[in-house]
Amino acid sequence: MKNIRSSIILIKYVILIFCFFSCGWFGREDGEKDSNLTFFATPQKDRLPYFRGRDLEAFWAEGNQLPANVRKVDPFTFQNQLNQNVDESHFMGKITIVSFFFAKCHGLCPNIIRNLKFVQSEITKRQNIQIVSYSVTPDLDNPLELKKFAEEKGIYSQYWNLLTGDREKVFDLARNTFQADTNTVNKNPQKDFVHSEQIFLIGPDLRFRGIYNGNRSESIKTMLEDIKLLTQELATNKEQSPSKI
Repeated sequence: MKNIRSSIILIKYVILIFCFFSCGWFGREDGEKDSNLTFFATPQKDRLPYFRGRDLEAFWAEGNQLPANVRKVDPFTFQNQLNQNVDESHFMGKITIVSFFFAKCHGLCPNIIRNLKFVQSEITKRQNIQIVSYSVTPDLDNPLELKKFAEEKGIYSQYWNLLTGDREKVFDLARNTFQADTNTVNKNPQKDFVHSEQIFLIGPDLRFRGIYNGNRSESIKTMLEDIKLLTQELATNKEQSPSKI
């Protein structure tokens, strides 16, 4: 009986390990796109996907036909480190990299900020690319604190906006537009906060075009390559339709 029971347990472990690998839970490099996320059309090597749905599922559109529920940046108005109002129109006509952070963070943020500083150095010669980072502790990160943080970290306002504002509105944007949440349930809503290591690539029409791990340099490199693809796509679209972005 013991031998039979041991054999059954061994078979279960073998099946479980096989499922892990066959489902693609292992073996995918950081920054590599997961083809299992696509459901609308065949992935295209020369075009970036769009995203839709609660889980931000990636899909490649056929031609210029996009579904009505393609994910876009929702309206907002917050203040940057120079105490200037910034809203969603600030994204129009530019490629935007979005992240979430807070100035007192000693966990994920420092490495993500370092990675985005590398991105900042790469985009200084481009007028149509910017970084926007939303504070998830806006009650603490007022414009003055964000200005100090920017000066300490070498963040330049012409390329990178640090945004703060009403706490509930920031959380609403983070959770409902970007799904940028830790998914941690906190029984005390006053101490609850959202945070994510994900960064998002937004096209000049406010539509999502990429999602990456801001904590990993390989994923950052993938994003920079994707920005080149998006730039080429926009240039092609402009040649075909000069009156459109």
